[in-house]
Amino acid sequence: MPNPTPEPFTAQLALTQLSESTWQTTSHPQRMGNALPIAYGGYALTAACQAAHLSAPAGYHLYSFLGNYLGPASTDRPLRATVRSVRQTRSFATRHVEVSQLQDDGKERVCLFATADFHIKEPAGSLLTYHRPPRGAYSHWSECPSRTETADALLAAGDISRETYARFESAVRVNAGLFEARMCPEGVFAQNLTGIAKAVPHSQDDRPLVERTSADWFRCASKLPSQTEQLGALAFYSDGALSFCPLSFSHLYHEDSAACSSLDFALRVFGEVDVQKWCLREITTSVGAEGRTYSEAWIWDEEGRAVACMSQQSILRAWPEKGKL
Repeated sequence: MPNPTPEPFTAQLALTQLSESTWQTTSHPQRMGNALPIAYGGYALTAACQAAHLSAPAGYHLYSFLGNYLGPASTDRPLRATVRSVRQTRSFATRHVEVSQLQDDGKERVCLFATADFHIKEPAGSLLTYHRPPRGAYSHWSECPSRTETADALLAAGDISRETYARFESAVRVNAGLFEARMCPEGVFAQNLTGIAKAVPHSQDDRPLVERTSADWFRCASKLPSQTEQLGALAFYSDGALSFCPLSFSHLYHEDSAACSSLDFALRVFGEVDVQKWCLREITTSVGAEGRTYSEAWIWDEEGRAVACMSQQSILRAWPEKGKL
């Protein structure tokens, strides 16, 4: 039986205030492409980001959101975000946020810890204004196919099987209900369906791993009434794919590792956010060592202004070697 159509973003990630410093999601987090009842990490990330923003006074703008994933969240109960103010000045504000879930024994299980920093708009403006461009050259969103159209083309060409097509469709179902996304054909993900079609050759096979890129255009599929929801949507989308992009760029996928998940995150926001308009995301990976990887997603608006950068270290554990007879 197919999954029901996902609720809009504002419904799935809505918060209700329990106390002066605590908020709780009104819906349970959902999984994305995981067979276990483990929620996509973007749900906890978004709950923390939105709660921190709600705790800050008007006129303070999020510029840094750093933290650690401490454990997976379950899909059978809501998320609770508790905020503590550690700095409040005329120019800056800092909040610590814990996201947890209430267990059956009444204890709280913490799954994420974050530090959120806010800054007022500088009265004198910026001394310097500049933005780095994407590494690659990508098609405009109006020229890019949807995720479904991308998969349809690979299926029609005989590059993927119906089983692979169905696996991709299942993996993106929840995200597709929250965001409209168009995969840039120049990027790796459009050519191998985010790595699910790992055997398919891609146009960057001749490049070193650290020079391979993927990109997509995205915008939120529902109305976002305030910067709280805008930042939540940005955090949610920017969290995606960074843990497994080194695998996908290397003709590997989740089943080829013993563990693959994000350990920490650093979201930097460079100005006002509007993800109801088309934004370009470019994904790269820079380091793989000691069983961990370091990858980044940069996001620009349609005018080429850098909106945000998300960087993450992730566990990428090898399967133990089989004993030799």
